[in-house]
Amino acid sequence: MRSLYKVALLTIFLWALSLSSVGADGLVSLNVNISQGKWKGIRLRNLPKDASVAVQVVSSGEIVVALVDSKGYQRFSETGGPLFLGRVEKKLAFAVSIPAKGDYFVVLDNRSGKEPRTVRVTVRAARAGAGQTKAAGEVLRKFEQELHKLFVFDPFPMGIKKCGAPKAFVGTSEIVLCAEYVQHLYDILKDQERTKDALSFSIFHEVARVLLSKWNHPSFAEEEVVDEFATVLMVMLNQKERVMTIAEYFVKNPSASETLLNLFSDDRHPLSVPRAHNILNWVRDPQLVHKWQKVLVPHMQTTLLKRLQQRPTPWTDLPLVEKELFGRNSRNKTAI
Repeated sequence: MRSLYKVALLTIFLWALSLSSVGADGLVSLNVNISQGKWKGIRLRNLPKDASVAVQVVSSGEIVVALVDSKGYQRFSETGGPLFLGRVEKKLAFAVSIPAKGDYFVVLDNRSGKEPRTVRVTVRAARAGAGQTKAAGEVLRKFEQELHKLFVFDPFPMGIKKCGAPKAFVGTSEIVLCAEYVQHLYDILKDQERTKDALSFSIFHEVARVLLSKWNHPSFAEEEVVDEFATVLMVMLNQKERVMTIAEYFVKNPSASETLLNLFSDDRHPLSVPRAHNILNWVRDPQLVHKWQKVLVPHMQTTLLKRLQQRPTPWTDLPLVEKELFGRNSRNKTAI
């Protein structure tokens, strides 16, 4: 065991991680060559307790990947209880929460391989984000309350949990926000309000996708349509400045967008620069919300329709609102 350990041990110092040093530059990508019959370890120094570590591995062929603590690393060739253990054929992404402060290792194992492998590893750690996670949960709860005041739709689950993978949301017919996304988003953007702006659009995007699906909109699966509808909802809910601010930020800071996109295996979150440009164009269109009224009005709560009838907004389609109210009144009278 000891001789194997000395031969096989290759420790790569990525960075000295601490609560004060984890930041946007904490994202590290590197290429590693692993001979057949060998394994290598990538050392993550001084990870704080409860940090979220997201790992992506892209390999030229099949290998085994594990994340272990220092003791587990020393006995890796025999036994051990890794925090994560998986097999990579081409690409693998996972995330773990660190149980105790200390050094940890990403192990790339090609001992059963018949050929050498070229592996690209991307690792990022974010500090524990209990405060950010709680705030995100509050945003979701408030958001759900406001939605039901405005629109008629079958309730769907909304919540936040640890997902164990570097992604933003889980599920297709519900909205479950990943705690890892909140933590890494806050850590990269380095600003509480900016994080809230980015998180808000992500949530609006998911809500827009689910609503369009429940309302049987023919383009509910088209991401550009979902982005536009999310922007419409934000404007209607007086979040125009928020969506403009985050779109402008990503347009002016493409490296931040690229960092996040490299970390999360998700085409929808966060915003790419081209999508941010689209959003700015939509927000500046004075007819944007008005154009969507044919989709929205049939699903509006009656109280909202009456309010729009009495106090029309610049985007209100008054004839459409009055037609919908007339139809509902007629149906109610028929039912009686």
